[in-house]
Amino acid sequence: MIERKRLLSIGYYKKAPSFTGSDKNKCYKIEKFVEEGAEEPVFKATMWPGPYSSENTPEEQKISNTAPFTEEGLQQLVDWMNATEL
Repeated sequence: MIERKRLLSIGYYKKAPSFTGSDKNKCYKIEKFVEEGAEEPVFKATMWPGPYSSENTPEEQKISNTAPFTEEGLQQLVDWMNATEL
């Protein structure tokens, strides 16, 4: 189970490009993302089946979701990642 406390603070995502992790057979990346045509950033979570890195996993095996760039948005992504089967 992915826990919110494992994903670091919002301040980290304001400065760092992304955070990666894994849980059982799920690998994931959380990043600050600006959607095309948008002015405000959002959180983007991408998941793929392990054990390989994102770069070594075909795009068709990855799934993504976005949420507001807030504490609540980060929790939404945690809930989504825990509820999603790969």
